[in-house]
Amino acid sequence: ALLCCTPSFAGCTQPILLSLPVGSDPPTSCCFTYTAKKIPRNYIADFYETNSRCSQPGVVFTTKKGREICANPAEKWVQEYMDHFELN
Repeated sequence: ALLCCTPSFAGCTQPILLSLPVGSDPPTSCCFTYTAKKIPRNYIADFYETNSRCSQPGVVFTTKKGREICANPAEKWVQEYMDHFELN
């Protein structure tokens, strides 16, 4: 299912996240765009990394309100958030 771009906070829009069935595997989420702004860490409930079958790497942050936001795993703030949530 394609998630529509919707405002997520402070004027930032949610990048496109596409879930596709891949063979008999469960649906795979892929990021095709990344958020342009750093997400406040206190908005985030969890995260997961996209599947290696996706055309580009991505980290999907799930907010406390249930929104999913794609981020670039190469960005320093994304790596710091991932480390924070893996340790807690």
